[in-house]
Amino acid sequence: ARTLVWTAGTSPHPLLAAQQAAERGVLALQRCESCDTYLAPVRSRCSSCGGTRIAWAEASGSGRVWSHGRLQRSFLPEHEGKLPLTLVWVELDERVRFASRLAATEHAPVHTGDRVSVVFEPLADGTPVPVFRLEA
Repeated sequence: ARTLVWTAGTSPHPLLAAQQAAERGVLALQRCESCDTYLAPVRSRCSSCGGTRIAWAEASGSGRVWSHGRLQRSFLPEHEGKLPLTLVWVELDERVRFASRLAATEHAPVHTGDRVSVVFEPLADGTPVPVFRLEA
């Protein structure tokens, strides 16, 4: 995996590297430089070895649905006109679980174990967010 520029404590915003990667259509995750464990959600210390040498790295963006559920009602403006949504926990190939949803264009039934790949959808302000599509 390619290591990205940002390292903990060197940026004014801890998600800057992830945001810049998303703008290029790439999923970035934190990775411990001591034990190579990928981390999610964002942390300042490795959950595996306790190390603090944490950097951002490009992830494959592929994995399997670990769990899923259907969101029928929401009070968040970004969900308006998109309901129902399928929420997913994806176990990425990097062995970390990532909470997201299926892409708005996905209408096929989803099952635990289905292969998925990341794509990015823009929020109302244009900010890209990672969502997943079912692999064929």
